[in-house]
Amino acid sequence: MIRVLIVDDEILVRIGLKTIIPWEQNGFELVGEASNGAEALHLLQQQECHIVLTDIRMPELDGLQLLEAMKTIAPRAKCLILSNHNDFEYVQKALRLGAVDYILKLTMEPEELLEKLNQLKETIEFETEKTMEDSQLQYKMSKYGREAREKRIRELLVKQNSTRWDVEDMMREFNLQPYSAPIYVVNFQLDHYHEVLEQNKFQSERLLHFTVANILTEIFKKYFEGELIEIENGKYSIIVDNLQKSMLLEAQEAIAAFLELTISIGVSAPLLEILDVHQGFVQASEALAYRFYEEEGALIYYGRIDVSGSGILPEPWSDNEWERLLEKRDEAGLQLKLQESYEAILNGPRSNPEYVREVWVHLVHILEAFARRLGGDLYSVPLYGAMYPYHAVRSLERMRDIYLWFHGWLPVYLGQLKQFSHQLYRPEIQAVLNTIKEHFDQPLKVSELAKQVSFTENYLSVLFKKETGETIMDYLTRIRMARARELLKDQTYKIYEISEMVGYGDSNYFSKQFKKMEGVYPLEYRKLYLGKSAS
Repeated sequence: MIRVLIVDDEILVRIGLKTIIPWEQNGFELVGEASNGAEALHLLQQQECHIVLTDIRMPELDGLQLLEAMKTIAPRAKCLILSNHNDFEYVQKALRLGAVDYILKLTMEPEELLEKLNQLKETIEFETEKTMEDSQLQYKMSKYGREAREKRIRELLVKQNSTRWDVEDMMREFNLQPYSAPIYVVNFQLDHYHEVLEQNKFQSERLLHFTVANILTEIFKKYFEGELIEIENGKYSIIVDNLQKSMLLEAQEAIAAFLELTISIGVSAPLLEILDVHQGFVQASEALAYRFYEEEGALIYYGRIDVSGSGILPEPWSDNEWERLLEKRDEAGLQLKLQESYEAILNGPRSNPEYVREVWVHLVHILEAFARRLGGDLYSVPLYGAMYPYHAVRSLERMRDIYLWFHGWLPVYLGQLKQFSHQLYRPEIQAVLNTIKEHFDQPLKVSELAKQVSFTENYLSVLFKKETGETIMDYLTRIRMARARELLKDQTYKIYEISEMVGYGDSNYFSKQFKKMEGVYPLEYRKLYLGKSAS
């Protein structure tokens, strides 16, 4: 609706204008009336108006003064002058001040007024549409320009071998300010990122990224004019030549205050020129990786990392000692050994976190081998914290989290050992187990397995869980993944082929299920295995 304001000091004129034409039927809305220019200005300040239908001669503030004031108060409103025969000189002044047209009050016909109003309506609608198009175009140009700029800077950070010409071309293309040495790359990582996503507090991953980026950008505006670059999985990066610790602490405090989250920070060594930022990005990423030893919200400088132990793989576990304690089912002794080993790693040389994860993987190997000796399978142990052992070791962000996971899982593991002594199952359950082992590569339904042993589906499910300690589908998944691990050791098979060979038509679903057990995707598992074999 086009909003119209009537301004005239004669009440009969105002009444006549309100009744002379059917306003709403023609797409107009009368938003008010005023007896002089002062009242009109007050109304214009309170609400939007498209057309002002005004007299010229009025007390307090006349039509000409109203027009002058409207340039500031309502610059986009159109003004249609109501004039008398002897007002021609004033009409000319009004037109010079911006009025779009005039109409004689004494000879005015409804059709003439409606025609002039419709002409103004078309003009207003055209201008509104054009403004919206221009605004959208400007937004798109700004958005695409910003995205292109972020993409180029991200490439500069992440990719190797950028030439000086590449860097200078980017700086020139996006009108970026030159950096002065020392230059730093700073990486930010939301702590417990995947857990935050699973909690669904932010409704979507995209909204989480948008919110974090907005908060960090507002903080950084006070310190420098650079870009915040989103990398992946809750990781962000900046290039800055005026690094201040107060900026980093303020960013952490803002994330904590507004989102109730923590963010860890890795800072590169000082760089001499912008061409070195990829090296700086690698350093900042390595510094960030050492949050493995720290609490949430860590601030780590690359130059302050004690790398004296890098490459040294400590061996805190004694296989014989662990096996002796396992034989006795000595939970207290195992927990004490676990704590001592954890503290030995924590207080020893700060080796590369990936090396240390492999130390914990070795502990899983010890426990897996002992379960196998009893005829059991480590993967049949009930989940703790919704995680399998390898998944916990490879995906938990901090060593303290890994230690606490093992501390909670050990009693579960020891409880399951009682079921591993080559337990004999009733014939129907053994028949189902044999069917799954023989036909795991085929689509298997619980209803079909139940028919095979003349049980109802529900009864079989309850009995199977009671005897084996796991559900039918968990057992099927465990058998399939055991075969997948063997197949992945053979490089001649592609991932999608292995997926089909173990009963999964969707290789993406297979990969996700595999990661839930192993903490890595199938291709990463193959690389880990081949790396160990090669050494």
